[in-house]
Amino acid sequence: MALKEKDRTVLKTMIDEEIAKIPGILANLRLPEFSGIFQIKDESEYVYGYTHGSIVGKFETYYFVVHSGKKPSGGEVDEIAQTLFKRSTEIRDAIFKAVGQ
Repeated sequence: MALKEKDRTVLKTMIDEEIAKIPGILANLRLPEFSGIFQIKDESEYVYGYTHGSIVGKFETYYFVVHSGKKPSGGEVDEIAQTLFKRSTEIRDAIFKAVGQ
């Protein structure tokens, strides 16, 4: 089973919102009180993983379960993954732009 159109719209909006948060995430990681604690070797990869995990976590767990009353099916999970994969270049571009700031 594929995602319903309203679910696709919410997923796309969540991706946009998380992309918009990338500069703030990087700024926080670079604060002296956090940089020593996290000891991140590759900011870009960390932020990509954080962003991806945030999208999946919010959509599959918070939104989907709350609004649909169930966990997503295998087909729905596949569509979520495909949607993220299609937008991965956009996410990475936002990260590389923010890293340079």
